[in-house]
Amino acid sequence: MKPLFPILSTALLLASCTGTADQAQETEAAKDSTATPTATAWVGSYADTLPCADCPGIFTRLELRPDSTYIRRDLYLERDSIPFGEIGRWSVQGDVLTLATGDVPDRWRMGANGLEMLDQEGKAVESPLNYTLRRVAGVAPSSMRLSGGYVYYADAHSFTPDGSNQAIPVAADSISMELGKLYTQKVQSPPAPMPVRIVAHLQEGPAMEGNGTEEYLYVERAEQ
Repeated sequence: MKPLFPILSTALLLASCTGTADQAQETEAAKDSTATPTATAWVGSYADTLPCADCPGIFTRLELRPDSTYIRRDLYLERDSIPFGEIGRWSVQGDVLTLATGDVPDRWRMGANGLEMLDQEGKAVESPLNYTLRRVAGVAPSSMRLSGGYVYYADAHSFTPDGSNQAIPVAADSISMELGKLYTQKVQSPPAPMPVRIVAHLQEGPAMEGNGTEEYLYVERAEQ
């Protein structure tokens, strides 16, 4: 009978090599997870004052939600009292965040101090001015100016922001009822959208079905 030692030695060598390979893969995976933040790591609120060409600055608040939607508010300092709002969807590829609204999407990168704005080529903005939004506590519901399409159809009100395909339910109140009347007068082929500019805010309210709650757009006034 031949000795077993050569066989055992070979088996131990293979096990050692396999263990080394597994450890190397785990190390590389750990490096990747450290270098590239997961999508959930981006969720949260960010704010700071960004440069403005004809005002002291643009106070920007950006809320990245877990459902991949975002809300951005831009307040032009010493010029406006109500920020311009933007509602859309966000996505992450590698270490780049994309806000997909409008013809030219905004791109950001997670830096040591927060979200760093990137130019149209995906490169960092080289400037002595601040182009970083820092992580802050949650943003309370607040008014914002929105442009988009209003629809009143089958006794339901909805609003789709410009550059988005997300229809947001509108709370039924006296203001939305007036918009509904205007819609029936102006729109010949429902549910075609009626272009409007409004001041509104997002807030939870009773769900249309069931006992839960749902987020609605509460219209404060129509500007067009």
